[in-house]
Amino acid sequence: MHEFLAQRFNPNHGTGLDACVGFDWGDGSITFAIREQHLDLECRGDPEMTIYFASQTLAQALLDGSADAMEAFMRGQFRASGHLIWVFHTMAAFRPDDT
Repeated sequence: MHEFLAQRFNPNHGTGLDACVGFDWGDGSITFAIREQHLDLECRGDPEMTIYFASQTLAQALLDGSADAMEAFMRGQFRASGHLIWVFHTMAAFRPDDT
């Protein structure tokens, strides 16, 4: 997942996110930070928001835009603790410019 995040991060999406984020998909997890439009794969401290996904595959599909976040949310395939708006800012930070 580290490699996926590093390859997909798009600093052009000025989301304004300045936070340590956690992803949890049941049998694995990762924390990272997005600060000042930079990705730091080593988050120091506790995540300010954690997104819980049904699977790592779903997490990657939501981040790259191949799965619909609103549909997945309504089906209970992911949830978040922390600031809900940050979920969408986080996902936007990993999408290409044309998405």
